Amino acid sequence: MKHNFLFTCLLFAFTVTYSQFNTKMHVEYSKNVGDSFEIYISLPKDFDSTTSHDVVYYCDANLKSGKQLRELILTNRSNDNLRSHIFVGIGHIGDYHTLRRRDFILPTINAKDTVARGKKYGQTEKFYSFLQQELIPSINTQFKVNANANSIVGHSLGGLFVFFCLFKSDSLFSKYFALSPALWIDNYSIYRFNKIRSGFNNNKYLYFASGSKETINKILTGTNNAAKFFDEKKYKNFTYDYEIWLDKTHNSAVPLSLEKTLKDKL
Repeated sequence: MKHNFLFTCLLFAFTVTYSQFNTKMHVEYSKNVGDSFEIYISLPKDFDSTTSHDVVYYCDANLKSGKQLRELILTNRSNDNLRSHIFVGIGHIGDYHTLRRRDFILPTINAKDTVARGKKYGQTEKFYSFLQQELIPSINTQFKVNANANSIVGHSLGGLFVFFCLFKSDSLFSKYFALSPALWIDNYSIYRFNKIRSGFNNNKYLYFASGSKETINKILTGTNNAAKFFDEKKYKNFTYDYEIWLDKTHNSAVPLSLEKTLKDKL
């Protein structure tokens, strides 16, 4: 018993010593969406309110990918740059299967998509408005931030939403991280939402990745096509990195992509 107690104390001390962020969660209502979300705010343990921070927004904060991101920033000691960031996660409350389709899948264009828009599908514009008009302005008033240095992270349908944000061609985000994005949804209709013309006024960066085993779910085909698309477009002030994780699947590729994002890309 003494040995177990000592081990527990040492483990606790190790966790506290190397915890890099403190996270608090609250529930926030969105008028644009007409629904509430869990909002996870992670601040560096040595947070200085007088210093400007870059903000990283991430989808699915209460699902596996969001939890993995928080675990990584909690114990990460290899990238001191993370301490200059605030991480803000957005999580659905309730039936996340339905709610993710509502908020991450694209609305119809001229009623030609494969699934009609409805209350449980295709309300991406409203979710985007929640970020643009409610959540991000709220974070900007609570903390001193670099307003032109926001990042957005999403996995699967969340990754599709990341591409939607990029194709908005506005100034809300400067860096985009799409992990195994479901670009195939509605016959690749994401490209019909592309508002980018010749490029951007300010620098934009995209990192997207998939696993080499993501073939049946069409993810790998979609990301390969996306790389070809950007190579052909050659957008001004735009750079991207594309990664294929060997022998990884839709889920097993996520922690590798997150680690790469946190270590090298922010």
